[in-house]
Amino acid sequence: LAIGDSLLDYHTPDADITSIVGASLGLDVDLLAFGGATMLNEYSIADTYVDREHALLIVSGGGNDLEGCVCGESCEGMIDELISEDGVEGAIPDLVYRALGDGVYVVWVGYMRPMADADEYADCGGELDVLRDRLQLLDGAEDDLIFVDGALIGTGIEEHLYDPDGYHPSPEGCVVLGEEVAERVEDAFGLSAIE
Repeated sequence: LAIGDSLLDYHTPDADITSIVGASLGLDVDLLAFGGATMLNEYSIADTYVDREHALLIVSGGGNDLEGCVCGESCEGMIDELISEDGVEGAIPDLVYRALGDGVYVVWVGYMRPMADADEYADCGGELDVLRDRLQLLDGAEDDLIFVDGALIGTGIEEHLYDPDGYHPSPEGCVVLGEEVAERVEDAFGLSAIE
């Protein structure tokens, strides 16, 4: 099951990150992610999660919530609502704990770093770094969670990995991110239907 925002549904069908993961692992994917989805507003990403005996949950989220503040000036409270400084409280950990409690493995896919001339979010690098650091703390505390750090793949300078808007992945970026997710999932959880 894949839920979240446009990071996961960009270039659907077939060329999005989750389709790459499914093809790499030989697993069927239910894609419920959609552009503009948030963690904190009404009908949040968490509301799209329903336990239907999926083995794996792939999630992204939090970036669109930054539209409710000004990056570099007023986003600390927003990030605290998403995930606390110690990585254990907030909307993101609540969703992760819910899925883990259902016996579902979780992969949180972090954003690539926006390019300097990105159409949006170009000034949000500091906020995304804080979000990344806190997600890494949560990842370190939970064996059945993997945080795939998109900023280690798209560092803000690899133009071929980015769509023209400068923050969504290109089809090639989706392949690189999707294959990284698939490799991490197989290594950590042994989830693959391919012999």
